[in-house]
Amino acid sequence: MLVESLTFNCSIEDMRKLVSAVAVLLVLGCSIAAVAQEKKVKGAYIRLDPAEVKLGDIPLDKLSDSHGKVEIKVLNEGSSPLLLNRVEGCCGTEIKEYAKTPILPGKEATIRVEFRIEPKPQAIRRVVTIHSNAVNSKELTCPITGSVVLPKKAGRIEF
Repeated sequence: MLVESLTFNCSIEDMRKLVSAVAVLLVLGCSIAAVAQEKKVKGAYIRLDPAEVKLGDIPLDKLSDSHGKVEIKVLNEGSSPLLLNRVEGCCGTEIKEYAKTPILPGKEATIRVEFRIEPKPQAIRRVVTIHSNAVNSKELTCPITGSVVLPKKAGRIEF
């Protein structure tokens, strides 16, 4: 055996100091963890899910009306109700629905967005702007990006 006996040459007073030090460290660690958990933002705190909508590459022959329909979740991670004062879309982007009542702390709501995508190869760039009472961002934007591409031809390698 590598270690048959382990002996410490300490007095009882040294052991008491060691146990006291460990106890103080444990209490301090638990206190810091509790403060970190209780540290909640004062006021409404807005977060979007997703923060950016990425539609990716949409083949022209697979393009449908559903590609122009997007949902964005709005989460309130603060301690006060979140008010969406105004939600706007740019360049033909229609805001079909958003929460007009306060979003309570810890709750979420959905913004429904619709826009038309012309059936031709193109880049898709839209922006939804949310005006609210959030302490982290009074005006928050959510970009919507993607592109309509020509369909790949079978048996052909493209670079």
